[in-house]
Amino acid sequence: MGMRGERWRGRAVLSRLGRVPMGLAPVWLVLMGLVLVSMMAGCATPATREAQAIELVSGESRDGWLGPGVDVYAFTLSAPAQVRLESETPASGWTLDPNATLFDAKGQVVARDWRSGEGENFRLTRALPAGRWYLEVSDGGGCTIMAEDCEAHRRYSVRLDVETVMP
Repeated sequence: MGMRGERWRGRAVLSRLGRVPMGLAPVWLVLMGLVLVSMMAGCATPATREAQAIELVSGESRDGWLGPGVDVYAFTLSAPAQVRLESETPASGWTLDPNATLFDAKGQVVARDWRSGEGENFRLTRALPAGRWYLEVSDGGGCTIMAEDCEAHRRYSVRLDVETVMP
């Protein structure tokens, strides 16, 4: 149909509103559309466990902070093993209550624990087959008292110990 720039009203409106020169209005419109689409895609796409995961290494502790949401940890077993996952919270006047949920690679819950460890800590001990495993740690209600110091005392650590099982 061969529309000319002068006849397309949208370009004139965009030119006046955004002070975009007439020749750049279609380019500006496309760029703004791309920016909006990418922003919406970023908000709508939830992060996967794998993308959030902090790698656990047997015999080492990783530090975490009990806040909103969950901390996600991951580890891989190359052979069947006896695994112990345990949290530790600092000795303070505040009671922290880290909760743990262990998932397999398919996202199925394998185990949960709230207080099998010392104090208000979790301790998961399981014989697991080889594969990828995910541990989610969430706030089980620690720091429920509204106090200024409470937020500073939400630190915890998680430790993975692996003992290979002989066939």
